[in-house]
Amino acid sequence: MTIQNLLDRKLFVVLGVALLVGLHILWEYTHGGVTVHYPLADETMPPISNWWGLLTVPLLTLLVLTLIQRRIKHREDAPENSSKVIFRNFLGALLFGAIAGTLWEVGAAEILQFFILLPLFLSLFIPVHRVEHWLGFVLGMTYTFGGVLPITIGLVLLLMSFVIHRGIRGGALWFWTKLRD
Repeated sequence: MTIQNLLDRKLFVVLGVALLVGLHILWEYTHGGVTVHYPLADETMPPISNWWGLLTVPLLTLLVLTLIQRRIKHREDAPENSSKVIFRNFLGALLFGAIAGTLWEVGAAEILQFFILLPLFLSLFIPVHRVEHWLGFVLGMTYTFGGVLPITIGLVLLLMSFVIHRGIRGGALWFWTKLRD
């Protein structure tokens, strides 16, 4: 299956994601109640319920698929728009998000605080600021953190990675070429 097949069936993909989130929330509901999360793990802040994931994760999926479709349409011949690259980016971020969620679940927050910075380091070398990274990261973390916190954390990481890759790396490469000339 190519990325174009998925984009042509965008509604089914979004409904599939909504079904997965719904099944997860149903499981939580029948096993002690739907989890709430506190921003910055501070219980004095208002809680965010995992119920929000029924709205936020499918909307993010629709947004990401639409943005990928637009990117492919405007730059079809660009290598970053091939199905293989998009799937690889998505799966890498999905794995990263799942590992981050697992680290939290097993109580390894001291490792997680450094692990979560890995995309920022990688952005010095490769572009990890694509929207498929964002969706993969969110879907990987949704089991642990629901459907709001991963979107927010992922967006911050995405923006920081963009600044590092385009700004810092790009500026350093430009400066290096000027030095060599």
